[in-house]
Amino acid sequence: LDLNDPRVLACCEPLSASGNSQQQLQQRPLRVAVLLSGGVDSSVALRLLHAAGHECEAFYLKIWFQEDFENFWSQCPWEDDLAMAQAVCDEISVPLRIVHLTDAYWQRVVSHCVAEIRNGRTPNPDMLCNSRIKFGAFYDHIDLSHFDRVASGHYARVIRPLADHSQDIQGTSSAVQLVLSADEVKDQTYFLSHLSQQQLFRVMFPLGSLTKSEVRQLAASFNLPNQSRKDSQGICFLGKVKFPEFVARHVGEQEGLLVEAESGVALGTHRGFWFFTIGQRQGIKLSGGPWYVVAKDTATNTVFVSRNYHSPNKSRRQFWVGGFSWTVGGSAIRP
Repeated sequence: LDLNDPRVLACCEPLSASGNSQQQLQQRPLRVAVLLSGGVDSSVALRLLHAAGHECEAFYLKIWFQEDFENFWSQCPWEDDLAMAQAVCDEISVPLRIVHLTDAYWQRVVSHCVAEIRNGRTPNPDMLCNSRIKFGAFYDHIDLSHFDRVASGHYARVIRPLADHSQDIQGTSSAVQLVLSADEVKDQTYFLSHLSQQQLFRVMFPLGSLTKSEVRQLAASFNLPNQSRKDSQGICFLGKVKFPEFVARHVGEQEGLLVEAESGVALGTHRGFWFFTIGQRQGIKLSGGPWYVVAKDTATNTVFVSRNYHSPNKSRRQFWVGGFSWTVGGSAIRP
């Protein structure tokens, strides 16, 4: 796999529009703000955009948070991330800027997650980080008039209308579509599904036509300094702090009952319903399992468990959903 393969630069937009008319399409470099984390994916995305001839400027988002009573980030390798990002940029003489979004991250992501946990729900911090920080607060921070696109190393693709219309981008005829990437396993469109049309209008995902293994091959061919680096996992703002530790610090602990859903028999105790999510299997600490969490009563701090999670009588004929994100001209579904 090399740059001569048409798939490699397929999501790097070699053509750019000057003006609003489709007849005014011309080949010129795009001005691209690249979100660079220090990992392999975003680094390869930057190199592909550079190889496509675009004018790139890299940005490292500083989004970890520190608390008065303890610096959770004393164990987090953010310094290594930044050093890697700088090394990748230095190889191709691309400027790297550090953007401080700690306060925005706490206000828009972390505090929301804590509130959701207290209410018995299971938030998705990474989804919120994309819509509220990477393509939210970051958009607010930079002067978007200086950039045609904002790119990242996500595994996703966007399909644009034939011409970029700066007006009326909510209409379906000119909407930007978020579609699956070539890698069905690594695909991240779910985590990007809350992006609005205004946000999608500027995004670019250079890795959308590639698989993870192909990205690794390209990292080796570019001889990137981080080519052998492992993928990051876990919740981005926690570093090496375990999620239960974070929850205990922010929500606390309160003993409650573990109750068998079918019989109503109390089987044991737990530290608080907020440590559990529906469908959870690990951490229940009951013998004779496997046990699954099937319900939570937030008023009485009771967690209901069952050994028959997959039995036919656990089927649901209806369920409640909310918080829809209609990325392309959608409207509420009605029965």
